[in-house]
Amino acid sequence: MTFYTLPMREVFNLIISGILLWICLEIVFNTEKIEQYRIWKYANAFLCIVAIGLIIKFTLWGRNPGTRELQLIPFDELMTMEDNEEAIRTMVMNVVLFLPFGLTLPYVFDHIKNKRRKWLLCIWIGFLVSVSVESIQYVFTLGRAETDDVICNTLGCALGVLAEVVAEGIKKR
Repeated sequence: MTFYTLPMREVFNLIISGILLWICLEIVFNTEKIEQYRIWKYANAFLCIVAIGLIIKFTLWGRNPGTRELQLIPFDELMTMEDNEEAIRTMVMNVVLFLPFGLTLPYVFDHIKNKRRKWLLCIWIGFLVSVSVESIQYVFTLGRAETDDVICNTLGCALGVLAEVVAEGIKKR
């Protein structure tokens, strides 16, 4: 069974479990101990590269050129729910696709000491990566370029970044 065919309840449970696990790992490994922190930081940088690879694999790689389609109306996918049973699943999977990117990206920019600036930069980068993917899909006719995908991808990245925000809040207490 592939991830895409899992029941939505299991998908949401996996998302929440993944975020909570990441928060716990962040609290444990992001410590004053320099060697432990260095391992955490490099592991995240490596996983960020893996996340980008997965984004490319699922959105661009191996797709056959088709027709050039562009959907600029935000939340158009939700408007088609009556005719499209997969609308919610498609949107959730677009969130899930960028979640690992958002979980790992803040550690790539760990040198930025202003946390809010770093978090906003990471979300902005998630947005730009998503727009880039949609643009490549449109230019090379590799899929339907949709505003909904950009919104959901950016939300996924933001949820991943939120894990660090929560972990930082817990560590301060």
